[in-house]
Amino acid sequence: TDLNGGVLGADNPTFHASIGWDWIPTVRGRNIGIWNDVYISSSEVGVFVENPYVSTDLPLPSVNYANLSPSAMLRNYTGETVYGDLNFILNGKVMLSENVKVEPNTVMTVTMDTVRLDNPELWWPAGYGGQYLYDAQMTFVRDGVMSDKCDFKLGVREMSYDDADGSLDIYVNGRRLIGNGGNWGFPEINLNYRAREYDIAVAYHADMGFTMIRNWVGQTGDKEFYEACDRHGVMVWQDFWLANPWDGPDPYYNDLFIDNAKNYLLRVRNHPSIALYCGRNEGMPPAELNTALNNMISDYHPESHYIPHSASISVSGFGPYRAMGPDAYFELEPGRTTLHSERGMPNVMTYQGMARTFDEENQWPQNNVWGIHDYTLESAQRCETFNSFIKNAFGEPKDMKQFSKWAQWINYDGYRAMYESRSWNRKGLLIWMSHSCWPSMVWQTYDYYFEPTAAYFGAKKASAPIRIQYNPETCHVEVVNNNASEQQDLRALVQVTDMYGKVLFEKTSALNSKEDTTTPLFDLPLDSVEGLSDVYFIKLSLERSGKELANNFYVRGKEYYNFKKLLELPEPELDVSFDCKESDGLYVGTIKVTNKGNTPALMLRLNIVRKESGEQVLPVFYEDNYISLLPGEERELK
Repeated sequence: TDLNGGVLGADNPTFHASIGWDWIPTVRGRNIGIWNDVYISSSEVGVFVENPYVSTDLPLPSVNYANLSPSAMLRNYTGETVYGDLNFILNGKVMLSENVKVEPNTVMTVTMDTVRLDNPELWWPAGYGGQYLYDAQMTFVRDGVMSDKCDFKLGVREMSYDDADGSLDIYVNGRRLIGNGGNWGFPEINLNYRAREYDIAVAYHADMGFTMIRNWVGQTGDKEFYEACDRHGVMVWQDFWLANPWDGPDPYYNDLFIDNAKNYLLRVRNHPSIALYCGRNEGMPPAELNTALNNMISDYHPESHYIPHSASISVSGFGPYRAMGPDAYFELEPGRTTLHSERGMPNVMTYQGMARTFDEENQWPQNNVWGIHDYTLESAQRCETFNSFIKNAFGEPKDMKQFSKWAQWINYDGYRAMYESRSWNRKGLLIWMSHSCWPSMVWQTYDYYFEPTAAYFGAKKASAPIRIQYNPETCHVEVVNNNASEQQDLRALVQVTDMYGKVLFEKTSALNSKEDTTTPLFDLPLDSVEGLSDVYFIKLSLERSGKELANNFYVRGKEYYNFKKLLELPEPELDVSFDCKESDGLYVGTIKVTNKGNTPALMLRLNIVRKESGEQVLPVFYEDNYISLLPGEERELK
């Protein structure tokens, strides 16, 4: 009778969510069995190298050199004492070599001397810099015979943390990390992901401007996940296996839990993408486990940081999860001054995604099969609110295709507003959720089939390194610089137009913008703009020397979120050209769209399909999508 998690929590760590949650149905067999690679190792000498770890110390603010401190565990499976050399190798060069004595049938940790690396190539989160990864290796050699070697990628970066004022700030190489991103439950419902799928999903996160994925309740364990995060610069908030207290009992066997936690920690700690560890989702771990986890991280990963509770103390959480009007997100207090771990809303797939998911007889009207795919009218999803926004904005949909088309407006505006509304202190927001493990209708930015929805591009617009936006709480136009370094000699352009694109108000402003700042430019009192139609537009652009750095476009209604008048507009006249060429194994396309007519073209969706079959090309990375063009405007997009 348990709704979420339930008794599986007693045996944690397990795939706790396999019993079902409000984003995944019950998995038959509970994902029991061997789910990862099994291998056998042998050694002529009998000493194995395990769990390498290299800490980094930079002389910040200078990054002219890095002090590297390597360590590893040596396991001697033989009944004799073994003497040999432990070697630390970087990009093929031996950096350190130490003679070591390993007692019989023991495991020992060897911490080597510190070595200086001049002019290091640094590892940065996505958008802050490159993700350089050194080819590293630790070997154990006795009398010229290789006993064992361990190859790994090394990202040189220094982490630091500050929660002195009760709000956690994370710093990478001295720059504050703005942790925008999402929660990740399961990678795939039947654990079918491997390197290819992880690479796509994590690359999508980086493309959205996301810098963090929360590995919710530690349900993702594949090394390929962490390797993809290392490559793409998306940092990991790593949970342990404790769901909220009301979704299952505490583990029955603390010793088993602690042993697994140590094993896991030793396995993942060397990834540069690890940002922090969290003891429990929406609650405090049992005292014994909390103490053990805190001490374990201090002992084995002291450069990192531990928080016991995902939604309290130095961070915040607890939603909300229903659809809300875009302006309402600016009024929410939780997350103004803290990194907020969960906030979400339903996210409807495109028509093609829904057609892949629902048999024809279940496509319309909404029914229990929609509920099986998480579109439930009550519970946390509260999808009746999403339906009401569509009805208020456009009316009653006549079929699934129209429902999905109109739903993309709600997707775009809501997901954009969730991030834009956190502009003042820029503490970071992790949406619930950014990734979908099965064909779902809620809490995602792209669907199970790797098709980005409009929510993807709303989130991307609002998570860009630098952006220009309208703040409905203050009625200001503002420029938000997350991680674009210092930008000088900028020019902001603002237009308010009526429903047909006639300019009713226009203003420009010059500014400079420093990293990690929000700059209010001027008031935009919409009530005083003469000639507003029932639906009107706010068009924003940020330029330097005529080159556009960012843009934004808002559709507003005199009656809040009522866009029905747009349905009276004639179809726009568009000229579209597309050129696609292969480059280094990828197909790179250039799309040019021109609005030749007198009608605004709103929420234009670019959709690449195969010429013969008409099948969608997925995965695909669009520079921008769901774009709007006023009469005479054109956009060229990659």
